Amino acid sequence: MEVAQYINSDVRGVPLHLQASKPMSGFTQRLKGKQGRFRGNLSGKRVEYTGRTVISPDPNLKITEVAIPILMARILTYPERVSQHNIEKLRQCVRNGPNKYPGAKFIKHPDGTEISLMFSSRKRHADELKFGYIVDRHLEDGDIVLFNRQPSLHRMSIMSHRARIMPWRTLRFNESVCNPYNADFDGDEMNMHVPQTEEARTEALMLMGVSLFLPSIFT
Repeated sequence: MEVAQYINSDVRGVPLHLQASKPMSGFTQRLKGKQGRFRGNLSGKRVEYTGRTVISPDPNLKITEVAIPILMARILTYPERVSQHNIEKLRQCVRNGPNKYPGAKFIKHPDGTEISLMFSSRKRHADELKFGYIVDRHLEDGDIVLFNRQPSLHRMSIMSHRARIMPWRTLRFNESVCNPYNADFDGDEMNMHVPQTEEARTEALMLMGVSLFLPSIFT
């Protein structure tokens, strides 16, 4: 009987003198259900660089765009490598720091050193910025993000959009894209993920872009 309870603690017909004084979880209980190993820890594990809030419509956006609240854009970051094309922009982000948009949170040196811009001298670090450094900057217009509405029933339940940073507190997109997400605006919430490498951004754009599913969206 004890072996049976180790496998399934909900087994029926256990005599009172054999019942455990404290409730126990058998192997079956640890695996099944929303809090079990499969759904709770493998399929549904926690991830970083993601945001979730209520959605609302905005007909002035392109169907490839999603409006991200500026409050969310200050928290989510993208690691951009310093080059001759973006060094002045990233220097200004470093000067602004983590609390002023558009700003930055960290600087990573090629040797692995990571500098937080919360309390350090931002002006000095901006002047010392060199090619090859990586700046964790705030999200900006044009960044690639993944947009998802659960339950994810088919591949169009998660597609890539281009970010557009705007005020207010909701994620907004063109209502023409409601059909593949099966979304409406009665309080639905959606998830947004920020790819962290150029390879991931390219894959998201080439394989999951909204424009690739245009015939399916309008049918």
